Amino acid sequence: MNKKYIGLLDSGVGGLSVLSELYKLLPNENYIYFGDTKNVPYGTKTPEQIYSYTKEILGFFATKNVENVVIACNTTSAVAYEKLRETFKNKLNIFPLIQTAAPYAVENLKEGDTIAILATKATVNSHKYREEINKINPKINVLEIDCTGFVEIVEKRLYNNKESIELIESKLEIVKKTNSKKVVLGCTHYPYLKEIFKKILNVEYFNPAVYLSLEVKNSINVSREKKTGEMLFYASKNPDEFILNSKPFFEIQDVKLMDFLRCN
Repeated sequence: MNKKYIGLLDSGVGGLSVLSELYKLLPNENYIYFGDTKNVPYGTKTPEQIYSYTKEILGFFATKNVENVVIACNTTSAVAYEKLRETFKNKLNIFPLIQTAAPYAVENLKEGDTIAILATKATVNSHKYREEINKINPKINVLEIDCTGFVEIVEKRLYNNKESIELIESKLEIVKKTNSKKVVLGCTHYPYLKEIFKKILNVEYFNPAVYLSLEVKNSINVSREKKTGEMLFYASKNPDEFILNSKPFFEIQDVKLMDFLRCN
């Protein structure tokens, strides 16, 4: 296989929001996307479990001529990136989501402002967003909100479900009460919900995928090919469901089942 690929991984379809942004900037690159639908959601898993799953996915990427890997998952970036980087040093160049996007998130914020992070339980418990933001400006207030259930809304397409709307309203009410100046979509599934968010609370929503994609573009050797690149999609379970769930970002025709991951 002579083609070089950019690999993206997530627990499901959320990372397609990152692929969508990457494709806008780098349409001539070749991509391999892996959605670990067998173990979704990652946000309720332990750091050890998440590292175990993603180590196997990166090992799979290494067999597919992948040079650059984009962790299109906030939870993985929060709890497993450092260990993955060490495991695959000199083999894969890895771009983490949180660590890359955090400096952009604090732009135009001043001392005393509050930034809200909507994220999975695992990301919130890691406090990785707070850590990265406070490295840049320790005088910004970081509000971390556990949004357990949001991933399931996307993966099960429960957008119009009454309970879904009530759950989203309850989380955004916390944001409203704290007068947050900016809200970080701290899980790559959450851009699927952005229009719902905006109807409930009209504030600035920050999508880390946009800025991660810029960093990738500026850091890799871009293909000189003029033609549109190839996209390959893999899922560890229910590839047909993956295709249905992906529609807000991609019209995917074929997803290969690649079930080598444990579920625990």
